[in-house]
Amino acid sequence: MGIIVNITTNEINEKSKKIFAEDDMVIFFNKDELINNLTRNTFTTTHASCYRKMKDVEKKMKKKGIEYYYYNENKLNNLGNKYRFNDERKPNFNTLYFKIKDYNPNIVSYYTYNDYIRKNEDYKYDFIIYLFRHFGLKRISWSYDIENDTMRTNSRSANFGIDAAGINVDISTEEEDSNESHVLGFRKFSNTGAIDFFNTCSRRVFWYTYCAKNIEHVVKEILEKSDKYFYEYYENNRDIQVNLDNRLNGGMDIEYTFRQNDSCKLAINKMIKISNKYGRFGFSMNNESVQNNTFNKKYGILFYKTTELEKSTLENIIWNSELYTDYINMETVNKRYKELTTEDTSDLRKRLRELQDMIAREEQTLNML
Repeated sequence: MGIIVNITTNEINEKSKKIFAEDDMVIFFNKDELINNLTRNTFTTTHASCYRKMKDVEKKMKKKGIEYYYYNENKLNNLGNKYRFNDERKPNFNTLYFKIKDYNPNIVSYYTYNDYIRKNEDYKYDFIIYLFRHFGLKRISWSYDIENDTMRTNSRSANFGIDAAGINVDISTEEEDSNESHVLGFRKFSNTGAIDFFNTCSRRVFWYTYCAKNIEHVVKEILEKSDKYFYEYYENNRDIQVNLDNRLNGGMDIEYTFRQNDSCKLAINKMIKISNKYGRFGFSMNNESVQNNTFNKKYGILFYKTTELEKSTLENIIWNSELYTDYINMETVNKRYKELTTEDTSDLRKRLRELQDMIAREEQTLNML
């Protein structure tokens, strides 16, 4: 039996040397606790059986894409300054963490399941706003399809944690009707022009004298100005690329659904089973109250009309000489701006006359009282 004990101990010690590799799903086990539990003498379990159980656990985790680390306290405390675990520098043993794939080269963030779902969604929402505002974003609305694992009538409060627009809502779910509820919200944005849109859109405006710029280059330039949003995220999110392409080809009103990745919940379920079966050997997972609901987020993205963007963009060019380039015909810019302003002025005068007529009628009515 001493041979099996030595094999188990040596294998755990050898694996404890593994360098943390920024995996997508990670869990840390206490090396000393594992050795003690797997090699101690018991009347019910042989050392060979304990070794087989360890290999079985490792196989199950690997199959679900969960990377495991056998560390002691000292090594857990010295992973490096670039890592965050639920916003803390040190992770906990026996806790399953999921990496936020924001491609930040300076900080790599991990969260437990519930926080991961919220943070991942928040980041995508903020990224879409940051990027699409450069292409004439007017309004973004969203709704949640809430798929309940258990159907029962209840009422509860939920915080969806949207950055810059935190929403607290009451959700009521009725057993006999449906297992889906819809939570609506929206944000509006002012028209500040969109030179990046006119630089890249498929339909060229006549005050431009050059072909459309490469959208990949323009997006990279936009994101290089930010220390929060990164081009690699854009590269690895095909849905954002497709929707931006739709916009450049004349899309005004775009809708799409952001669905949660089921692999995370599958990994949680697997670790719960492992914990229930092998927890006494040290392969346990700290209890986390995992939300039973699946939130699929639907976005509705509305952009300004080209003529609306054109006028404000032309104003920016006229007032900011840094925007002057050899590719922009300033004579045509001034002419086009006058045309758009004349049209707007005519409409405003018409609306003013209508308002004056309304005021006059109300004043006449008041004089008759």
